Amino acid sequence: MGTGDFICISMTGGAPWGFRLQGGKEQKQPLQVAKIRNQSKASGSGLCEGDEVVSINGNPCADLTYPEVIKLMESITDSLQMLIKRRVGTPFLFLEDQSHPPFLHLLGYTSLLIVTLVNQLMD
Repeated sequence: MGTGDFICISMTGGAPWGFRLQGGKEQKQPLQVAKIRNQSKASGSGLCEGDEVVSINGNPCADLTYPEVIKLMESITDSLQMLIKRRVGTPFLFLEDQSHPPFLHLLGYTSLLIVTLVNQLMD
């Protein structure tokens, strides 16, 4: 998977989320964020263009085709959580609204400590 940071992005309120994806198993490309719409839920969440989507609401994306990802996204009605991998060196967006900071949700635990541990393991 290479070097990068893992971050959980959370959005609520239902679609439209304000981002476009590209890639998928059938294209032999990782699922990535292709575009972020200005002033959208995605732009306010800290999601960045080029982020690799590891999972959506706990569903791993590595073996999903693009149509399967779209079907999964269409089934989400209110709350979206995406585990993403951000390449090292990609600037992190500092949000004006810190009421919902990005956390990593892993194995039922929510902690920035886990983000640090995962990053150390990947180095």
